[in-house]
Amino acid sequence: MVRKLLAGAAIAAIAAAIALAWLSPDGLEAASWVAAVIGAAATVAAIVGWARRPPTLPVSTREQLEAARQLLADRVLRQWEEEARIRGLFSPDPLSVRWRLSGRDLMDHARHITAKGQLRFDGATDQVGAMVAVLRELRRSRLVVLGEAGTGKTTLALLLLRRLLLDREPAEPVPVLLTLSGWDRQAEAFRAWLTRRLAQDYPELHADEFGPTAVKDLVEGGHVLPILDGLDELPVQQRDRVVVALNSLLTDRDGFVLTCRTSEFRETVEENGAHVLSAAAVIEPEELSARKVTAYVTACLPPRPGGSWPELLRRLRDPHDVLHRTLDTALMVWLIRAVYIDRGLDPAPLLTAADAESARLHLLDHVVPAVTTAEPARGPFRSRRAWPARRVQRWLALLAAYLSACGTRDLAWWDLHDLLGRPRITAGLGLVSGLTAAVAGGAGWWAAGGGPGSALAAGAGLGLLVGTSIGLMLRAELGDVSLEDASDLLDDDAPVAPEAGTLRRFVLPGFTAAVALWAGIGTVGGCGIWAAGLLGRWWGAEAPPAGLAEGLARALAFGLPLLVAALLGTATVAWLRHARVPLHPLASTRWQRTLTLACAGPLLACCAAEGWLAERLVLGDLDGMGSALAGGATGGLPIAVIVCGYLVLTLVAWPAFVVARVQLALAGLLPWRLAAFLADMHRLGLLRQAGRLYQFRHAALQDRLGEAFDVP
Repeated sequence: MVRKLLAGAAIAAIAAAIALAWLSPDGLEAASWVAAVIGAAATVAAIVGWARRPPTLPVSTREQLEAARQLLADRVLRQWEEEARIRGLFSPDPLSVRWRLSGRDLMDHARHITAKGQLRFDGATDQVGAMVAVLRELRRSRLVVLGEAGTGKTTLALLLLRRLLLDREPAEPVPVLLTLSGWDRQAEAFRAWLTRRLAQDYPELHADEFGPTAVKDLVEGGHVLPILDGLDELPVQQRDRVVVALNSLLTDRDGFVLTCRTSEFRETVEENGAHVLSAAAVIEPEELSARKVTAYVTACLPPRPGGSWPELLRRLRDPHDVLHRTLDTALMVWLIRAVYIDRGLDPAPLLTAADAESARLHLLDHVVPAVTTAEPARGPFRSRRAWPARRVQRWLALLAAYLSACGTRDLAWWDLHDLLGRPRITAGLGLVSGLTAAVAGGAGWWAAGGGPGSALAAGAGLGLLVGTSIGLMLRAELGDVSLEDASDLLDDDAPVAPEAGTLRRFVLPGFTAAVALWAGIGTVGGCGIWAAGLLGRWWGAEAPPAGLAEGLARALAFGLPLLVAALLGTATVAWLRHARVPLHPLASTRWQRTLTLACAGPLLACCAAEGWLAERLVLGDLDGMGSALAGGATGGLPIAVIVCGYLVLTLVAWPAFVVARVQLALAGLLPWRLAAFLADMHRLGLLRQAGRLYQFRHAALQDRLGEAFDVP
């Protein structure tokens, strides 16, 4: 706080000194001299302070690593406790699903798993503390959770993570829940992938207080317990590579929790030749009994339910009844709660189901209207806006069909432009770039004294040049318009902040080389302009030739915007490589929007300067050296704008997202406020959050909704 007050006082004193000089008899000249002296002093002070700054430590200290581990534990606990509340896992209690050891053919030898004589791993979801105690007693804290779709594998993984964090001892690793769908074994080692995911999902770990290698040291030192969800969502060959990698790359102090469908895991272990996971206990859920399902549904109902509830409860107790065979998974129990119990509706339509499949489809078809028709309210459980139920069903169906067509469960907002294809997105980006350049260029022309008609014509010409050039460059293979989030597009295995030595060795020589190149090219170009003028005079041209000084001025002014653009572009890329991106999808969208607007400001200023200089040249108000400088800058500014605009559009995801969102909203396929819509669907429990990604709560819901659309 003291530093901020001192800084504010210094800025106020500088502004007052310049203002007083301005009001003096010498006016602008005195103010310019005062500003120049203050600027020179500030530059010298900054250089001296930078040179005297102590060098950055090459690795994080033990204290920094411990602080980073504690921060990670707190951040993960807050994130997934919020997810558990949204899922309603504690209202009133989790569904009691009993888990037991799987068959011996899917599991390693017992002596490799436990140090005790007999291996036991029994427990229930509503008593997850006992399961955590057994997990801690294993030799290597490795657990595989199997089960078919909707049996509660992810729910158990979330509850295990929460209990491990609540009861965590200081020396225990921090559990982190990740989806396996983003790991390509051929392209990236497991530890490198885990390090990259931690750096992306928890950017707070890059703070200076944790040192330069905190994320890497957390992974390499065994301080992270990865909870890997969704092995079954990978292709067959990829599943085999994951199992082989886990067996070959992990040490005796590395643990993990892995979830997978039983059939896919059996196929991986038995049919495709991959070995069982070394030293890992394997558990499966027991079949939900009629007593447990009835007890859970009864606990969610009033003490004396009316309507068709007594009949439904009676049929749930009958193991031969259709409804009992329908409500045999945790997913179906949640669906009946969401569709009927939470809305206070009578379940009479469910009693008319002819078979188990009809009952399942009935619940899946009604869950979206059920959870979206409630009045919006503040809080983690309710939507903050009133969305039309029919449109919500259509919007979610399109997103589900899109994900199914892409073969993924991860919904990334920066990839939604794939719904429209590259030509429409690049055309939209070119159009937006051209319109903004035209408005800024026309405004600059008009501000310089030009008429409305000429300003409109000048702006249109500049906009056509900028928009067409950027659109063609994006359309060609010069750039990749996948336009992922900046931290994903520019990530390294273990990104760290640049050290002072790196700046001295690369940045300063690079800057010097760029300035030398600009001066050299400007000199050559200026001599060429002067020589061309002499040749033109020799051939009888009427226009007087440009002097050597004017030629040099024109060439250097032409190259100066390109030099500044190259330096700023390099600095922007370096900054994006180490930028901290917020974890939440909505926050990352806003961060990208702010970044886009910050980059657009200087580009618009350049377009306005282009219009102003062009109008000055047309009026002939400038002559001699001024005309030469203005003419060179007028030619260099559009090229600098095009290069920088192209760089921004290929490194920042928000422009392509906005173009896609507008086109999809105009077609009625997605809402205008798409980011807010996805956030509300997450609060309602239809989507789950995984880092900056969204996923449908269950694959069965995504598959059922996706049947309404045919997305190529």
